[in-house]
Amino acid sequence: MIIKERDVPRELQILRALRPRMKFNENEESYYQYKEKGYEGEMKFDEWAEPLKNMIFLNDANLNVNNNHFQTDSLGISSAILHIFEVKNFEGDYTIKEDKWYSPKGNVIKNPLLQLEKTETLINQLVKNMGWRITVEPHLIFVNPEFHLYNVPSNLPIVYPAQLGRFREKMLQRCGSTPTRSEIQLAERLLALLIEELPYASLPEYNYDGLRKGIVCPGCGMFYGAFHKMFYCKYCGGKESCSDAVLRSVEEFKVLFPDVKVATGRVLDWCNIVRDERTIRRILQEHFEVRGITKSSFYS
Repeated sequence: MIIKERDVPRELQILRALRPRMKFNENEESYYQYKEKGYEGEMKFDEWAEPLKNMIFLNDANLNVNNNHFQTDSLGISSAILHIFEVKNFEGDYTIKEDKWYSPKGNVIKNPLLQLEKTETLINQLVKNMGWRITVEPHLIFVNPEFHLYNVPSNLPIVYPAQLGRFREKMLQRCGSTPTRSEIQLAERLLALLIEELPYASLPEYNYDGLRKGIVCPGCGMFYGAFHKMFYCKYCGGKESCSDAVLRSVEEFKVLFPDVKVATGRVLDWCNIVRDERTIRRILQEHFEVRGITKSSFYS
């Protein structure tokens, strides 16, 4: 049972919208790839967890305990246990040396077990403050079959790719019956406490004038080169209706500039390749509510 679906993180939405329209430097591109890979891992976890019908899931849970903000990939509630699932999509050979984690290139990375330990501590504080008695169990889940970890101390809450099937069978046995009323109430209270994502410190700086205008093919990320009733991508062969392409571009604009009003002239400039103002206005009127009746009107 999922009571909070997993959405594409807003930070990743912004990075996806920016990447075709500006040149990322090496660090920005590396960070974008890191975020994409992390989201891909979370989607793999969701697919893995789908058979766990009797567990209540809250995905992408952002919480705040005593001014400590934290995010966990998934919370699962079943059989009087609150499970914390921290998902990693690491690939390659990693090593632990004196509690430090090293990537395949030999670089020190953040210890995900410390992150999980912090989350466990804060979750325990939270449920205690709520007056709830429930066991909290942390799990560090590795979903990439090409991952391996060397020099691992014993008794760590780690689930390796080769163990995922057996771990799920164990969870299915433990879940047992459908969620109790008490478990549903706890999930609903946690859901009510969820907060928005914090501001993003790692995003590239950008402004409207500095971004390339046009409509990006959703298949390959390249810009459409021409428009003849339909959009045809000369790079991947994809095609798209004018309405779908414009609406998708408007959503990208709203992600990048949430405080800027969506007006016909602005959308005409943003899409660039569609030069007929009447076409833009018709699409906006069909899918958005117009605000105002003058030249300063906009859509919401």
